[in-house]
Amino acid sequence: MRTNGTLQLFPLLRLAAALAAGIFVGYEWGWHLPEWSWLTAFVVSVALTAVCRHKALLQGALLMGACFFLGGFLLIRHVNGMTTSFPDAEVPCQAVLISEPQQRGKVIRADMQVVGGDYDGMKVKASVLRDSAGRYAALHVGQGIEGAFRFRKPDNFADTPFNYPLYLMCRGFTATAFVYHDAWRPAKVSLRGWSHLQRTRLVALQYRQRILQGYLDMGIGDEEAAVAVAMTLGDRSRLTNELRDTYSMSGASHILALSGMHLGIIYLLFSFLLGFGRWQWLREILIIAGIWAYVFLTGLSPSAVRAAVMITIYSIVSVANRNRMSLNALALAALVMLIANPLMLYDVGFQMSFLAVLSILVLYPPVYGWVDAQWLSGHKVVKWAWAMVVLSCCAQLGVAPLTAYYFGRFSVYFLLTNFAVIPLATLLLYLSVALVSCMALPTVASWIAKAVAVVASWLNAAVQWISALPGSHIEDISLTRLQVLLIYVFIVAMLVFAARLTRHRFNSSARNAGV
Repeated sequence: MRTNGTLQLFPLLRLAAALAAGIFVGYEWGWHLPEWSWLTAFVVSVALTAVCRHKALLQGALLMGACFFLGGFLLIRHVNGMTTSFPDAEVPCQAVLISEPQQRGKVIRADMQVVGGDYDGMKVKASVLRDSAGRYAALHVGQGIEGAFRFRKPDNFADTPFNYPLYLMCRGFTATAFVYHDAWRPAKVSLRGWSHLQRTRLVALQYRQRILQGYLDMGIGDEEAAVAVAMTLGDRSRLTNELRDTYSMSGASHILALSGMHLGIIYLLFSFLLGFGRWQWLREILIIAGIWAYVFLTGLSPSAVRAAVMITIYSIVSVANRNRMSLNALALAALVMLIANPLMLYDVGFQMSFLAVLSILVLYPPVYGWVDAQWLSGHKVVKWAWAMVVLSCCAQLGVAPLTAYYFGRFSVYFLLTNFAVIPLATLLLYLSVALVSCMALPTVASWIAKAVAVVASWLNAAVQWISALPGSHIEDISLTRLQVLLIYVFIVAMLVFAARLTRHRFNSSARNAGV
């Protein structure tokens, strides 16, 4: 098949880039344009695409234009659907807790979803003032309350560039709410208006809380349990600021957030347990069902959903005998997620995960080929180490500018961290899954819990040792969005230059050999 260029081989990548560009332009500069203008431009572009079907180049440009206008339309519609006004007074309403309450100073914080009334279905970050009677201690995920809520649009924090309202909107939250200690009471709230998906998610969150309590009842140390719970159930509320900072300085923060690595490990576990050769489609269906059941159990966090979508596409294309880890598969995952939630483009985890995978897909094959494959096949340990080095460096190259921009920090020993952390994290995740599976057998569970505590303590010790090394991280990095863009442009330019130089040397060698 002849193509006009490398990008012609990846049509979905171009469409995903056009959709993302439309979302970006719509959010940054398209607020004053009504929805109908974006929709009209989209319809016209689609119509022209159909008319110009005999002119491939023009048709491709029009199709990308249609995706661009679709992105702007979806963004404006999504934002308008979440924009509402609130009275400067308390509003009587009912709500359901969709997260386990956490004590923060004088208030109890929890995520709630309003049921019924003018704000039905609205998700809010609620703060309930603590009372001396301790009624708040009876609040748990899935419980209904009614009372007087004071709703507010989210505001940015003082003295920080962090866009808190955008952060909440990316996760579906429309407002914050404050409730006085004497302005609420427990109530039975009807969930008839909820979809099966919402009810299933709530049941999964309640079950997760029971598992989490089981962790705590096993007698595992606070820091060890916090790390195990974060990695297994996606609950990072028990991580202390000091422990979070230690993992960040060492470059191991990705271990604490459910991501592609964690679900990849779970995928391998399911593949091993369902390792029959025939009926591959049935095997993949069961694996996908198990992955999504696990994602529901962890509360449908954005990072876990991203990874689950990627794995689902991975499984589907593997059954279809396609290239499973291709740029088209990555672009398809991006298209699905951005169409479902256009604001996901502004989610830090979305940006970092897709750039990391993109960097790996583009760079890993040629860089790994720097060492002779036949020689590596005879040196298994060196082969594993070389693969780890290449994988870590490729991923780091893709996310380093974003890490510096969002967190003002760069971890120097990220390579050492991955060698120490990934094997321990893999073992800890397998042990945690075994612990959850064996909680009905107290004797077996207690032995597994001891192993979990030991491995988690090793993991924490390794991270603390690396973060304490001289020059382990560079702090106070300040980059603008333009500087980040220019860094990526420079990286792409260097990669293109290296590819052309390699191709030129190969062609020269071939001509000399022919002579």
